[in-house]
Amino acid sequence: MSVGNAIKLLKAIGHDSDLRNGIYKCSNTDSFNSYLQSNGYDCNYEELDEAINSQHVLCQTLEEAQELMNKAELLRFLFKNNL
Repeated sequence: MSVGNAIKLLKAIGHDSDLRNGIYKCSNTDSFNSYLQSNGYDCNYEELDEAINSQHVLCQTLEEAQELMNKAELLRFLFKNNL
């Protein structure tokens, strides 16, 4: 698991419909974690949170920051609510 994988996930979730569809098909935490791992996004909630913070400081416009935080909220929800 790594922060790098969490950054990749954060960037991909906004434009990769296959990723989103795959995540939505997961029925529990194990299938969610397994799906992420098998697609190269092996990370945990803490790594996701660190990735969000590191990417947030790189945003140069309000729109970039808002887009990032929208993706962040979706992923935080998925991680915390165990699908």
